[in-house]
Amino acid sequence: MQTLIAPPHIPYPTRYVIDPVAFFVALIGGPLVVTLCGFWVLFIPVFALILGGPLYLMVGTPVLLWYLRHHDGAPSDLAFVAFASMIVGFAPLLLIFAVTGDREFFATGFMYIGFGMVFAPLWTYVFAKIYHSLRRDFFAKPRPF
Repeated sequence: MQTLIAPPHIPYPTRYVIDPVAFFVALIGGPLVVTLCGFWVLFIPVFALILGGPLYLMVGTPVLLWYLRHHDGAPSDLAFVAFASMIVGFAPLLLIFAVTGDREFFATGFMYIGFGMVFAPLWTYVFAKIYHSLRRDFFAKPRPF
């Protein structure tokens, strides 16, 4: 019963608690595993790790933290989120090119986005596999807050 003294009960949504050890091991391990498995292909994964790794950490960490807080984080879902993040990152690049007309900036940005659309979902898929294998049972169930 609701009164002025006792407000109605507001159900809070359940959230997942993120396992910090598993998260950071997977965050660093995902790109490294992909690079180690594919470095023989003209060293492209090595250059992708060097060029895209800092961007993966700056953009990917907040996106992964937010997504894993609200969802279980299936590998295919996380790969799609990474791909969608790259598409969202492509919009400002097009806007800057339309305003400035700087073709060199657009070519560099297009190279980053092009490689990112391949490697970001792959790194995030491996991240999710590592995270799920290292996550303890306490962190596998959503908890009300």
